[in-house]
Amino acid sequence: MRATSRTLICAAGAAAIASASPSALADDSSQGPAYVQGAVGVNYWDFPNITFFIFSGSYSWSAFRPEVEVGYHVSGRHDGFVFGLRQAFYVDALQGHAAGATILRLGYDVPFKAGQFEINVDPFATFGVGYIFDGLHAGVAATGGLDVKVFLTSGLYVMARPAELGVQCFHDWGLCAFSYAAQAGAGFAFGGR
Repeated sequence: MRATSRTLICAAGAAAIASASPSALADDSSQGPAYVQGAVGVNYWDFPNITFFIFSGSYSWSAFRPEVEVGYHVSGRHDGFVFGLRQAFYVDALQGHAAGATILRLGYDVPFKAGQFEINVDPFATFGVGYIFDGLHAGVAATGGLDVKVFLTSGLYVMARPAELGVQCFHDWGLCAFSYAAQAGAGFAFGGR
C-alpha cells in the first residue's frame, strides 16, 4: 500500500511539473533582449580512425578558444527563444594549428531570480562552418551546450559554459571530429523596454 501511495504522489508531482508552462517555473527577465558577449576557454577535438599511408590510429588536438557572440531574444526580454551569431578562433601554439568557426546559435533562455541577481540557464544548439587557416580545410560544425549567466548589474553579466559538445566534419579529409569546449566570459544585454 505504501509503495502505491508513493508512486501516485510521485506521478502526480511529475504530471504537475510537466504540465506547467515555462513561465510558471521561471521568472520573466528584467534584462534587454539584445546582447554581446565574449568568452575564452579551451576546445578539444578527437579524430577517430585516421589512416595516413600505412599508419592507422586516432588524432587529437586542443586549443585556446576566444570568441565573440551577438544575439537577440524574440520575446523582447532576455528570455525565451534566442538567435545569435558567433565567431570563434582556435589557437594551439604547441602543434602550430589555428582555426576558426562562424556559427549560428539557436537557444532558449530561462531566467530565475536569486535575491538581487538574475540567473539565466541557457541551453543551445549551433550550426555553421569551421575552418583551418593552413589551407582550404573547411566543413560543417554543429554543437549543443549550456550557458549559465549571472547578471551583476543592469545589463552586465558573467557567464560560464561548462560543456559544449559537437562534431566538426571536413569536406576534403572525409573525416569528422568530436569536439568538447568549456569557457567563461562576460557580456552586456541591452535594448527593449
